[in-house]
Amino acid sequence: KSGTMLPPTLASVLVAFLAATLGTLVLNNKFRQKLKTIVNAVKSRRQLDELAATSTRNYDNLPQVSAIFIHPIKSLRAVSLSETKFDEHGLKADRRLMIVRPIPRSASSYFVGKNKATHRFFTQRQSPSLATIEASEPVEITASGGDGEKKLIIKLSSSLLPQDEHVMINVHPEFTRQLPIRYQAGLWSDTVEVADLGDEVAEFVAKVTSRDDESYKDVRVVVILKSTVREVNERYCPDAARVGMLANLPQGGLTDGFPVSRRFFMYRFVCVAFFV
Repeated sequence: KSGTMLPPTLASVLVAFLAATLGTLVLNNKFRQKLKTIVNAVKSRRQLDELAATSTRNYDNLPQVSAIFIHPIKSLRAVSLSETKFDEHGLKADRRLMIVRPIPRSASSYFVGKNKATHRFFTQRQSPSLATIEASEPVEITASGGDGEKKLIIKLSSSLLPQDEHVMINVHPEFTRQLPIRYQAGLWSDTVEVADLGDEVAEFVAKVTSRDDESYKDVRVVVILKSTVREVNERYCPDAARVGMLANLPQGGLTDGFPVSRRFFMYRFVCVAFFV
C-alpha cells in the first residue's frame, strides 16, 4: 500500500487525548467566557455596522460633531481641533502626558515587587491652578543640522506667569522611549510605566502648583510609553468596542476611564442618532 496507517492502539490514544483536551477546554470556565466574549463582540460589531449603514441614508437627521477637544497633558486646559486621527490609545495626542507626585515610602516598601506604584497622578482636584496652564497641540519639527532629527513639541504657558515665560518639551516617541528615568505611576486602580520628561518642565509646572500648596513643588511631568499596556476596565467596555479577532480590551492611555476609539466613537454616535 502507498499510504500508512497508525496502529489501532496509537490511533485510539490520540483520539482519546484530543477528545479529553477539547472537553477540558469546553468545561474550563475561563475558556467558555472568552469564547462567549468573542461571539458577542462579533455579533455587536455586525449589528453596529448594519445600524451605521442604515443611519447614513438620511444625513439630515444625524447629529453633528460640533467640536473636538484633546488634553495633551492630563488635567491641563483643553485644546480645540478642527480635525484629528485615532491611534492605539484613542484620539491622537490626547492625554499621553500627566503630572505626578511621589508617594511617600517606608523602608519596607522598597522590597515590594516592581509593579508597586512609586508616584500618583495629580490633577486639578488637588491643584485648581493647573487650569491656568495651556499645553499646545503637539507640532512636529525637523531639527536643523545634518542629522535631521524629528521632534514633537508641546509648548506650555500659564496665565499666572509672565507672558514670555514658557517651556518647550519634546514628546516624540523616538525621544521618549530613550528617557532613562522611569516610574510606576498609580492612576486610579491601575499602575502604568511612565517616563520622566525632565527638570525644566517639572519646575515650570511647580511654579503654578506651589501657589495652591507649597508641598506641591515636588510635581513631575511624565509621558506614557508607546510600549506601555493599560487596558480599559472590562466593566465599561461595550462588546462592539473590543479589538481584534480575539476581542481584546482596547488601550486606555492616561484617560480616567474609556478613551474615544474609532469603533467606540461609532458606537456612541450611531446610538445617539437612533435613540435620542
